[in-house]
Amino acid sequence: MPEQFNVHLSRWKGNEPSPHAGLGMVEAPGEGVNLRWQSRESAPTDYENALADAIESAYLAGARTSQQFADHLNTAGVANLSGRAWSAASLEQEMSRLGY
Repeated sequence: MPEQFNVHLSRWKGNEPSPHAGLGMVEAPGEGVNLRWQSRESAPTDYENALADAIESAYLAGARTSQQFADHLNTAGVANLSGRAWSAASLEQEMSRLGY
């Protein structure tokens, strides 16, 4: 079974990604071992897996906007980490936090 996360992943070298192509990369070309199917540094949590499943379900149901995804998550009973209902803004913040 393949690893659930990339144990060789290097940390970001800077706090902000560069807006210029090829600069500010997580890995320098030729350095580090990258597993092409994984670029996370740990296995996903139960919360992350449930959120991913619900987002996939929302997409298959036709959701395309942040608000449509938030509505679907709320209807499906998938709360955010604080146990509250989703809004478009809170979903966008969570996706940013998770790196998506």
